[in-house]
This record gives sequence, C-alpha cells and structure tokens, in this order.
Amino acid sequence: MPRPAHRRLLSVLAAVVVAVVPLAVAASNPARADAVKGSLAIISVSDAGTGLTGLTGAAVQGRSTSVVVEARDETGAPMAVTRATTVRLTASGPGTLGGTTTGTIAKNASRVTITGATYSTFANGVVLTASVTGGVSLDQGSATINVASTAVKATAREGTPLNVTDPGCAAPTAANPVCGFLRLPNGGTGTVLMYVESCVGVFKLGEVACFTGSSQQPAGLVTAVASLKDADGNKLYSKTDPATFVVACDKTLCSNGGVPKFPVVADLTNSGDLMPVFDCPAKGLLGDDQQACLDTVQSKRDNAGDLYSVILFDHDIRASHP
Repeated sequence: MPRPAHRRLLSVLAAVVVAVVPLAVAASNPARADAVKGSLAIISVSDAGTGLTGLTGAAVQGRSTSVVVEARDETGAPMAVTRATTVRLTASGPGTLGGTTTGTIAKNASRVTITGATYSTFANGVVLTASVTGGVSLDQGSATINVASTAVKATAREGTPLNVTDPGCAAPTAANPVCGFLRLPNGGTGTVLMYVESCVGVFKLGEVACFTGSSQQPAGLVTAVASLKDADGNKLYSKTDPATFVVACDKTLCSNGGVPKFPVVADLTNSGDLMPVFDCPAKGLLGDDQQACLDTVQSKRDNAGDLYSVILFDHDIRASHP
C-alpha cells in the first residue's frame, strides 16, 4: 500500500535493537510441474479494527482479520475461475488460526475476501496459506505476516493536540513489557496508527539480540505512523517544538539501572543502520544537528520501577533500546 510522501513513521523498541519491518506481506506461490494452470495469491491481510494492512500492518492477535485471496494464471495476472471455488486458510507459527477461515471465489470472479479469521498469539513470521478445497484446481499461495499484540487508530487534525495511548497497552506489564505513548502537541493530518509487535526475528545488529527479561517475555516493537505535515506539506514540528514518543518498559525487561543504562539507538533515514541517539541539549529541545534525541530530564522510572524513555523527534525515525 503506497504511503503518502508526507507520511511520518516512528518505530520504537524497548530493550532491543531492531530494523523495522512493518508487518510485511510477502507472496509466495510454489510452482508445480503438473497440469495446474493457475495458483492462489494472498494479496492483502488487514486488521478489521484499525485498517492496518499491506506494508503498514497485517493482523492483531485475537481480532478479526480480513484476507484477500486472488486466483492468478501462469503469468501472475488475475484469472476468473470457471466455476465457484472454495478457499481455505491455514497458518503456521505458535498460535492457532480460528474464526472464519473459508470463502468462495464466485464463478467468473477472480478473488474473495475472507473476513473474520483470527490468530491467537502475537508473533512474527507467521505463514498464512490459502488452498483450494473445491472447484477449480489451483496451486496454493502463501504470505508471511507479523501478528501484532495490540493496535490502535486515531484521527489527527492540524493545530489540535493529540495524545495516542493504546487501551490494550496502557501500561507495561510482564506479559506486555513494552508500550508506546505518542504525543503530538501540534496535531497532525489524517489517520494515526500505533501498534506493538514482537521483536523476534525483526532485526540483527552486531551481537545484540532480541532481549528477553526475567519474565521470559521478549521485548516488543512499538510503531507509530502519522503525518507530521499540514495539508500544504509544511512541517508542524521543529527543533524547538518537537513531537514526543514515550516508550514504557516493564521492570521485568528493563531491570535495575537508570536511564543511561538503556541508551537509545535510531535510524534517521528509515532504511539504514541503527545508530546511537545522543542526549538532548536541554529539556524539550532538539539540537541543531539532531533529528531525534533522548530527553534525559524527562525520562525516568516510575514508582513501580518501570522505565519511561522520552524521545523527541521532528523527522522520520525508528529507534530502540539495546
């Protein structure tokens, strides 16, 4: 799904370094040396609650998911089936696929939307497979998706302050150790999405791996997608008036130690390596040469021992705690 040029992406992960892979859908249709002349392709997976789909997202554990399956010919073009064809979804991974898992491509049509499938566990690298159980014989098709633990949607308006908190992750716990809180004091434009997914298999940077704390629950990757420009393309934020992303990390994951023990790393290009993010020069301010910084004055542990790191930004960024 193409992203508008003014779209801003912020991804934050506590206690782990990640290269953000926003809930990607990768088609795979194995060829077969027999008489089959076509195959199935999963072309879209989306969360019915927030609209996370395509390159932005895919599914959220336990929530209704819509899956679009298309019949294609040998060249990969959409193919109208000559008779009604029933399609069934199955999935790999640690969870269970339930809910509505079958649908029918009508005669002379090429695709079907199966709405109501659910996956029980948040995990990365879940392989979703569509197979024919009746009708025209077609090769199966697969897509690899990441299933988020929770996701929320909000609407931003220029000049109207917006604070985004996910009710499904309102505070970090041992079971859900990483939560994010997006603060847009100058507002934004259009839909804002925020979701938490697993860090397992998402990134590789040096010897640092996806961190697991005393609860044995791996860290989570928090991603927020928002437009930080007005309708005319003008920036709504600056070095002296930045946006804020607060990352909360449960004490079972980010254990003893102050803010300096959990430094922030970030990618300021959204496509390169994660690099150290230096401290802000002062509370609430970005340095002239900074596009993101850690506000050590506002970052702290709360009375429960959970760590809250405050990241200021005015540009595309993805960041994390190693």
